[in-house]
Amino acid sequence: MADQAASSRMRLPWLPRYDEPRLLAAQMTLIDQSFSSAMLGCSMAAFILATGLTLTGNRPGALPWACAMALACAIAYFGRLRLPGRLSEAGAGRYARGMTAMLTLIGALWGLVAWLYLDVRQPAVVICVLSLIAGMSAAALAVFSACLPVAIGFFLPAIVPVWIAFLATGDIEYLPMFLGTPLYLCVLLVFARNYARVARHAIALQFENVELISQLREQTARAEAAQHAAEDASRAKSVFLASASHDLRQPLHAMGLFLVSLGRTGLDERQRQLVAHIEASSGAAREMLNSLLDFSKLEAGVITPRARAFRLQPLLYKLENEFAPQADARGLVYRTRDTTAMLYGDPTLVELVLRNLIANAIRYSRQGGVLVACRMRRLHAVVEVWDTGIGIPAAQHRDIFREFHQLGNPERDQRKGLGLGLAIVDGLARTMRTRVTLGSRPGRGSVFRFNMPLAWGTPEEAPRPPAPHGLDGLRVLVIDDDAAIRTAMSELLAAWQCECRTAESEEEALALLSSFTPALILADYRLRGHRTGQEALDAIRQRLGRHVPAIIITGDTAADRLRSAHASGTALLHKPVVPQELQAAIDTLLRDPAAQGEGNPDRQAAAVAR
Repeated sequence: MADQAASSRMRLPWLPRYDEPRLLAAQMTLIDQSFSSAMLGCSMAAFILATGLTLTGNRPGALPWACAMALACAIAYFGRLRLPGRLSEAGAGRYARGMTAMLTLIGALWGLVAWLYLDVRQPAVVICVLSLIAGMSAAALAVFSACLPVAIGFFLPAIVPVWIAFLATGDIEYLPMFLGTPLYLCVLLVFARNYARVARHAIALQFENVELISQLREQTARAEAAQHAAEDASRAKSVFLASASHDLRQPLHAMGLFLVSLGRTGLDERQRQLVAHIEASSGAAREMLNSLLDFSKLEAGVITPRARAFRLQPLLYKLENEFAPQADARGLVYRTRDTTAMLYGDPTLVELVLRNLIANAIRYSRQGGVLVACRMRRLHAVVEVWDTGIGIPAAQHRDIFREFHQLGNPERDQRKGLGLGLAIVDGLARTMRTRVTLGSRPGRGSVFRFNMPLAWGTPEEAPRPPAPHGLDGLRVLVIDDDAAIRTAMSELLAAWQCECRTAESEEEALALLSSFTPALILADYRLRGHRTGQEALDAIRQRLGRHVPAIIITGDTAADRLRSAHASGTALLHKPVVPQELQAAIDTLLRDPAAQGEGNPDRQAAAVAR
């Protein structure tokens, strides 16, 4: 009877449960790929916090707490290696339960430090503790959400003690934090559930693909049906990437805006170092998401080259100034062979191709160096990037241009990128009507080449943008259904001396027009009631009877969405938006309201390079 009761409880729809063994094994494989980085980051964050707590006050228990955290992370990391067949269908259940237990312990240790040291009389300590707990929760969302019970095992014990600590103060001034903490927990749980749902669907489709391919080999008569299924799987992959990217961009966008506001407060040097570490982690995540965006733009076909005559040497100097210090830090020699070549093409896209090739050359070279050169032929020039890296076997020469394919990274180390760089290079080359070729020998290095037509006559210099306008007194209307983003955006615009109003829906924005006439509108793409920012923008312009400059901000990277925005001619920014990008976009609209982002052909080529 007890077993039946327990089984009945496990079937309750509102309780998270582990999926069937085959699906669970794939989920745990996804988590296992990033588990080592997660445990290392958790340990480092604990020692950073403990050091700060020890140096800023009499807290002798902080370092023992950090040691306990490091020990728990080490047990979790090495303990999983002792589980036989942990990624098999037979062992995935035990691996998932063990990881849930260890993450519950690690989350409880983070909750313990909040319970012990979240002293509201010391705002600096509160900021440090909350920043690191929020950062670790965001990281856990990205790493562990493929299996929902595993992610919940960390979130609940890490965040609930923070809420209890604010409740225990009994101070009405901390009511926003008391209300905001469970809201943040709910947001994490919602995003984790959505990510797990998308991951589950994508994994199920992957299994279906394997079965379809097997049937295709056995029954050639079903070739046409199998081809349609493969196309559906490819679309599902794009939907998965777009959905996962959107759900991860939303909290990163809010966190980035809040970090800017936090950086403007009176922090001491130690606190600024902690904020800098958080900004660095946020920036790394933003770079990965932007790689996905670049790839989505290529798939959507919204990049159109803007060809002109330009000299290659200034571009090579610019890249040398950027990458030579990186190469020197790795003990490599970076060389550029001077050239007088004048090419005809899009210099922005040529720069992005070279940037990806050079970054790859430095990443995969342990000794020797990198050489960037240009050889002129009769009617064209051959641009080359040489390295003395690990080399590429001949059998892999075609595969390395596929998305998410990496050499020498079986553990999927996130520091080595997502495996999209060469796929983006190949797509950009095809967009410019050329192709990248490869010559390589394992252990001897590689050379990547692509041809560009030579130009004759005088190079066309790109126009220099005028000095940025001031934003003092600019009346801005922000429309976003996320309260955290509305707050962060309002604080950022206030720091720029703008007069800002916020609305969470189209109806609320229209109601504000009776007392507030905006000179600029910033709108999220997805709004309440299945409305979009573009629809809200059209309604506002119709109500005012005039054109109002506007920027749509979105986390969607689906190909259909990119093509729709491209066709609408509206300025478009992708989350997470850094303040410099937002200010530059606003300045462009103030200077020329007709210049509407990616819909303007003069700016399409630059859109992918950001």
